[in-house]
Amino acid sequence: MELTIEVLQPNIIEIRDATGLSQENFALLCEFSRSTLTNIENGKSLPSTTTINKISGFTNIGLEKITKRDFIPPINLREKLQKKYSNDPTKSVLLEQVPSVPYIIKYRLLKTTFLDSFRERLEILTYIKNKYGWEINPNTLTTNLKRLNNKLIIVPNPKHNKGYVYKKL
Repeated sequence: MELTIEVLQPNIIEIRDATGLSQENFALLCEFSRSTLTNIENGKSLPSTTTINKISGFTNIGLEKITKRDFIPPINLREKLQKKYSNDPTKSVLLEQVPSVPYIIKYRLLKTTFLDSFRERLEILTYIKNKYGWEINPNTLTTNLKRLNNKLIIVPNPKHNKGYVYKKL
């Protein structure tokens, strides 16, 4: 078990991304403040044992996993939580909202073959809308795609003088 910010910060970010929840909703469902989560995700503070226990309790991920280097969230975590909390209207209503853009990219889009070839932003937005029915902000998509430069090849769009095209590594 490693209780360091270098281990816990990326693990907690990855857990939240895997739930598809915003910072506000994740903190609400884990029963701590958004500022607590923001400080953890920004690397400004180490989560308390109580905070880690609350994340573990909500997500059903054991402490030994949350505090492990090279942590990978359980497959289909969001769907498991939707099923677990389906009879709890206070939790299910938040879990049924359109998921976060990091979730859409990392846990849906990158799991398909769609980005096996270069795609423009508009193509990606259209694919997400047609396949999942989710409309997302184009600028939010671009920001999140650029953050995944360790999973994507990002190059200037050869067809236009502006924008980029994206492809899985």
